[in-house]
Amino acid sequence: MRAFLTQTRLVAKALVHAAPVAAAVAIFTAAPVWAAPLGDVTIATHLDLTTLDGSQNVTGWHRWVFRNLYDPLITLDKSGKLAPALAEKWERIDEETWRFHLRKGVKFHNGEPFTADAVRFWLEQAKRPESQARGSLTLIKEAGVVDDFTVDFITDGPVSYLLETIADRVSAIPPKYYEEVGPQAFALKPVGTGAYKFVSWRRGDRVVLEGNADYWGGAPKADKLTFWVVPDASARAAAALNGEASIAANIAPLETPRFKGSTVARIEATESGNRPIWGGLVYDRPIFRDKRVREAVNLAVNRQAIVNRLLRGFGKPMGQLCASSMGCFDSKIEAMPYDPERAKKLLDEANLQDKSIILHAPQGPVPLSSELTQVIASDLQKVGFTVKIQIDEASQYSAKLYDFKGNQKDVGDIFIYFYQGGPGSETTIRSLTHSKGNWNWSHYVSPEVDGWYESSRREFDPEKRDAELQKISAQVRADIPWLFLYEPLSIWAVNNKIAWKARSDDQIIVQDMEPASK
Repeated sequence: MRAFLTQTRLVAKALVHAAPVAAAVAIFTAAPVWAAPLGDVTIATHLDLTTLDGSQNVTGWHRWVFRNLYDPLITLDKSGKLAPALAEKWERIDEETWRFHLRKGVKFHNGEPFTADAVRFWLEQAKRPESQARGSLTLIKEAGVVDDFTVDFITDGPVSYLLETIADRVSAIPPKYYEEVGPQAFALKPVGTGAYKFVSWRRGDRVVLEGNADYWGGAPKADKLTFWVVPDASARAAAALNGEASIAANIAPLETPRFKGSTVARIEATESGNRPIWGGLVYDRPIFRDKRVREAVNLAVNRQAIVNRLLRGFGKPMGQLCASSMGCFDSKIEAMPYDPERAKKLLDEANLQDKSIILHAPQGPVPLSSELTQVIASDLQKVGFTVKIQIDEASQYSAKLYDFKGNQKDVGDIFIYFYQGGPGSETTIRSLTHSKGNWNWSHYVSPEVDGWYESSRREFDPEKRDAELQKISAQVRADIPWLFLYEPLSIWAVNNKIAWKARSDDQIIVQDMEPASK
């Protein structure tokens, strides 16, 4: 492969034909050293990262970068099925032990060999108390190194959905380098095994990667890969339309008409949403102790109108915990109806003395949060609530959610947020609604729900497991600890020179892409 790369170096510039990158990027990166089929690829995103340490964060926009910088232990293919990555195969040894047989001959970008110890080390870092990823990995008690290329995951009791949970979330980091530089330095200058290796990170602006010529999975599809933070939705769409961005994430529905007739870029959308938008009703606050009030909140909000007007139809109203792409989705549960008259009646019956609500949302993680909160507030006011809107910057909002010591005292009575749904999301919804869940910010407690989570963990038959999870969906609908809202379809702008379809798991893997002419 190196010989081929050398031969093609001289014609690199002539062959580079992907979308041009903003001129400013050039000052951070070296010139391309070979001609990858896509040339340079720039992906405009809505949010900056908090870390480049792949073991510390599993949110979707972090994993867009991590999936290209690090390799996962196992992955999901385009159809959502489990597929090998750093692990070539796996097996269940007993109810609490999964064994992974690792790929040989893989090296980290710094030359350190990839072994089972790198997987063990990744898991240990991911479970540090300050790690955002910790909540989704509590199911794994420890990783046991059997030999250099075999590692066992020992779970905390039977975990039937372990493989789906760790797919594209568990990876490997080089222990020697990590211990030499320390966690803080690693978070700024990471080393992985992926198709792209780190070049630079300017916070609030961009992360630049370059193709890894020694990649075990074949030649990188791009010479240079840039994740460019463009928080403004209109500017992101413009960047795709003028060719500065090869791909733009989180295109606002209102921006989609701009792409009609464009010869530069097109819109791609998923068929189902895997980032459901929901509102947590803080269950133990006085105003929400009465179920009639929680139901009134849900009946007051016209979610179909939100989908039609704010999302331009790129979404589906919800009435349950799970999005339609998830195994826990129960097709028999309909979206919450819009019935303001019934909402008023319930509020009259509840005889609330104080109908004041703080409606809280973050800017960034929830698209259109300002517009959405205004619509919800208007609907709630029509049935008699007094609503104060509070919008926080994403990191501020996150800090308030994770203030477990303060019992989330600074979180609004209704807090709007999202979760990453799709295949393998059982751990996520468990964390959100189990009484001991790390992300149970609404303080919801249901012994029945806790019990079904436990029984589903022990059920290795997928159909029976989904049936147990669907009981949870039904119970959460009955208890109404959330303001059920909608599942938005993911909308991407894609340069016409690139052949790529939006994936159901919302991942963006540059190695999936091809030049459009092929």
